[in-house]
Amino acid sequence: MLWKRESSEFKGLGHGDVVTLDDVSLRLKVNGRARRISLRIDNKSGEAILSVPHVREITQAIAFARTRLDWVRKFSAKKPKVAMFAPDMDIPYRGGTLALKSSGNMASARFLKTDEGLVLTAGGQDDAYARRVGRYLSKQALEFAQTYTEDYAQGLGYSGVKVAIFDPKGRWGSCTPSRQAIRYSWRLIMAPESVFAYVCAHEVAHLKHPHHQPPFWAEVERIFGDYKPARQWLKTHGHSLFAYGAG
Repeated sequence: MLWKRESSEFKGLGHGDVVTLDDVSLRLKVNGRARRISLRIDNKSGEAILSVPHVREITQAIAFARTRLDWVRKFSAKKPKVAMFAPDMDIPYRGGTLALKSSGNMASARFLKTDEGLVLTAGGQDDAYARRVGRYLSKQALEFAQTYTEDYAQGLGYSGVKVAIFDPKGRWGSCTPSRQAIRYSWRLIMAPESVFAYVCAHEVAHLKHPHHQPPFWAEVERIFGDYKPARQWLKTHGHSLFAYGAG
C-alpha cells in the first residue's frame, strides 16, 4: 500500500528537511503549536511549506501533500519576482498607485504633492534608497494600524493595545491577547484601505476570541461589517504585495 511504502521511504525525516514528490519540493516544518497538518506557499521564498504538529505525523502529511500537488504548482507559479523599491517605480498604495522618485540627495523619504499627484521621494542609491522607502511605508502602516486598532478595540472595551509593524512570511497580523499586543505586516499599506482595516478588525477580535470559531467571525462582522470581500482580496491578490523589497 502507498502508506506503507511512504512510511519506509521517508523514515527519519525531520524539521527543515526537503521532500520531493514528482516535480514538487516541500520543506518540512515541525511546529508543536500547530493544531493540524497544513500546506502553504511561503510568500517570500516561494517554497511550499508542509507543517506538522509532530514528527510522527510526517508520513501522514506527505500522503496529504500528494493530493495537493496541483495546488502547489498553481500557486507557486503565481509568486511574483521581487523588485526592490527604486526611483521611477509605481507601487500600490492604499488602493491606488504611488510614484517613487529620487530626491537627488541623501534625504529621508517624504511625500510631495505635484501636478501629477502625490509622489514619494527619497535619497540614496540602490539598497539605501529601498530601505528609506521601506521605512517610510512602515511608518505609514503603523499610523494606519494604530488608528483603526484603537477604534475597533474601544468598541470591544479594550484600551492601551500595543501596536507594532513587522514583515512576516505567511500572515498579515498577529495578536497576543495576554499582552494586548498586535502586530501587522507593513505590506498592508499597499493594499486597499478596506483590506487593511479588515485585518485590524480581525486581530482586535482575537483579543476577545483567540480562535476562528463562529463567535469570532460574528465579532469581526459586528465591528467591521461585511468582511468577506476584503478577506477574498487577500486570498486572491495578497501574494502581489510581496513583489516589492525594501532592502
